[in-house]
Amino acid sequence: MLFTDAEPVSDDALLGLVYEVCPRFVPGAVLHRSSTSFVIAGSVDLHPVVAKVLAGSSPFWREHFLRELEAYRLFETVPPPVRTPQLLAADAERGVLLLERVFGRPLARERHPTASIPPTELAGALTELRQLGKWQPPVGQSWIVNYTPRIDRARRQGMFDDVDRAAVAELARRSAGHWELAHGDPELDNILLTRDGFVFLDWATAGLYLAGFDLAALWVLLGELHGPRRAIEDLVDDGGPATVAPFLVNLALLLGRERRSYQHRTDDVGVARRARLTEAWADVRERIRRVTS
Repeated sequence: MLFTDAEPVSDDALLGLVYEVCPRFVPGAVLHRSSTSFVIAGSVDLHPVVAKVLAGSSPFWREHFLRELEAYRLFETVPPPVRTPQLLAADAERGVLLLERVFGRPLARERHPTASIPPTELAGALTELRQLGKWQPPVGQSWIVNYTPRIDRARRQGMFDDVDRAAVAELARRSAGHWELAHGDPELDNILLTRDGFVFLDWATAGLYLAGFDLAALWVLLGELHGPRRAIEDLVDDGGPATVAPFLVNLALLLGRERRSYQHRTDDVGVARRARLTEAWADVRERIRRVTS
């Protein structure tokens, strides 16, 4: 990365990096701007594109950028069973990705959707995520997610007590080796419905997770809708008994992360959502303790 977090980085400076990687880039609207990323639409030779630029030097976000670049390069070599934007150009040192711009409608714009999603659309997205989980691309050990620090962190943050931590760690031990390639962040605004089907965006947290990670993430996020959790549980059950333990590990960790994000919310929506997440955790905790007792 060419900038440090100590210095403010202007949009013009970030756009300059895009020009260095692709001089023919014609900028359009800024789609996203934060302290860590800059995303701008544009065109190259009249073809619509999106440029994503890493805007800070944090090792955490640098790691995510490099993983997304690695994922898109993997997809060039071994096409995945789901559609993704095409990588057009990249520069790891400058922190720039230039991608095909895909036009479509996200399945939902909220992290926790409250408006119903057409069952056929949701079923289609879940089916494609299961196909992704069955894919076995040639990736190295660095893609495997280490669950032990995540479990320990949940305990330190108060999301688990000692009994919870021991039970989840035991389930993770039993699940060792049940790895699946997962998107890692399947919020519904990362899933576009286009004329040609679904397109999955933002692969910065892709990796080899314990089986059922993407399904567990959607189980957590879709809890305010009637039906999706039952459909997801049915998909997990279809995988046989060996899929239940890793799914529960993922549920425990993802529920912990979500509960923590609402821990200090005092607005009505936040309080109500925290109560629903707490209720969901009570159910998942009981299931985990039951299968490990």
